[in-house]
Amino acid sequence: MRLAVSLAFTLVAGAALADDASFLFDALQKGPYRMAWDKLMKEVQPTPDWLVQFNKNFDGVAGEFTPITIEGKPYLLSFVCKPQDCANRKFEVLFDADGAHAYGALGGRDDEPAFFGAPPPALHDALAKAVKG
Repeated sequence: MRLAVSLAFTLVAGAALADDASFLFDALQKGPYRMAWDKLMKEVQPTPDWLVQFNKNFDGVAGEFTPITIEGKPYLLSFVCKPQDCANRKFEVLFDADGAHAYGALGGRDDEPAFFGAPPPALHDALAKAVKG
């Protein structure tokens, strides 16, 4: 029953976001996702050039939001990556369903990711898997 409630909440959160934006670059135009992103970006040091460029105008290779549930809580996962090198240079971002907090992982298929936003262990694992995938 708890799984069904969690899944329903995740779908509602994803649908609420989909009304405004389904891609990372759309969601970052305003609101809580933008505030959480800005706070997270202050931690990403050194920041790769391609991520600096994306952060200026949110124009770049970015993914659709994917609703996921981790330990019974809903989150939205997306990414931005270096053009023409997405598999090796990627920044995955995981937002609370309401966009209040963001966690990130910077890396690639063959690199150990660097984590930002102090993700707890379960989120750490989800971000690591997303970066490698």
